[in-house]
Amino acid sequence: MSLDIKNLLCNEDCEKILFKYNEGRKMLDYNIKKYIALIKENESCVDHNNIFFLKCLPLFNENQKNYEFVIGVFKNSKLSRLLLSIIFLRTISALLLRMFRKKNYQVSSSEYFNFGQIKGALSTLARFHAASIIYEEKRSTNQSPFRISEHFAKEIAERTFSFRGRSCEKYVVSDEMANKIVKYINSEDGLKKLLRPSEKYRNVLCHDDLWRNNIMFNETDDCLLVDFQLCRYTPPIFDVLLMLYINVEKNILRANFPLFLDMYYDFLKTELSYSSINNETVIPKSSFLQSAQDYSLPALIESGLYGTNTFLPEELSTSVISNMDTFEEFSFKNRSPFILKEYENNENYRKRFNNVLEPLFEILEKI
Repeated sequence: MSLDIKNLLCNEDCEKILFKYNEGRKMLDYNIKKYIALIKENESCVDHNNIFFLKCLPLFNENQKNYEFVIGVFKNSKLSRLLLSIIFLRTISALLLRMFRKKNYQVSSSEYFNFGQIKGALSTLARFHAASIIYEEKRSTNQSPFRISEHFAKEIAERTFSFRGRSCEKYVVSDEMANKIVKYINSEDGLKKLLRPSEKYRNVLCHDDLWRNNIMFNETDDCLLVDFQLCRYTPPIFDVLLMLYINVEKNILRANFPLFLDMYYDFLKTELSYSSINNETVIPKSSFLQSAQDYSLPALIESGLYGTNTFLPEELSTSVISNMDTFEEFSFKNRSPFILKEYENNENYRKRFNNVLEPLFEILEKI
């Protein structure tokens, strides 16, 4: 069955958006193309184009539909500048946010982030993580520390993994390596444990979906995040590592890894200082660096699992979402045939995937 993405919106939806955004203007037409909704309008005989970020709401996971909690934390910590913009419309199947096109925020056109973009992304992650720390500290007392996990358990429930029937395909890896991955994913002391709030390190709201299309830059490499449906409550290093492993070329990352960690930590320190919070009190530097060692393996495994979707070339992604049966097979049943075929036949995809797989195997070989 074919899926027409234009059906995510209708004329009535677009008219409501324009009424809230530009009251009195007449809608002429609208068009949707991969993450973007373009609504054409007319005012005083002049045509205008309005560009919105379009997010398709998950049909099978109610937890992923709840954006209000994350947005509330931003607003309460006075860090709402991290949001792409206010929500203009939430339909049955879609969420729209206004694009900051006038400020030139766009998804990077490069496969990997350059140094300026890495710095911008780390700075924004620090502000994002600072939001939940500030939120908690404002509600804490010496006798009773406030923790998001104790008050909003439903909102931070695991949204990414179900751990049901998960297998490991052997791309270029031995049976022994594949078995190690499966064992680690399903072990109560492995990935499952590290996806939960940590008892060892300070936790924050983490984005957990930091691939290229969810991170937008302007011409100065200032950065905005979109798509918060997979947020979880874990140590901030999980987000930092995930962003680096997915978006930075492995040789660049290997050569600059300590620098990037220091850069993030300094950004977090500065952000917390604006609220008179001592970084060393909430997240000591030694603790942060130790967490980088503890979370490297889970972050690499999650990067690899995300790569089965986010690294796909646009042609295959379009083909998958254009047919409901194919989409269901890929998303909920078995995507292995799609991935294996692309890995074997597409050199660029193979190199992109190996950027994550090679450092993952280096760690697994030591276990």
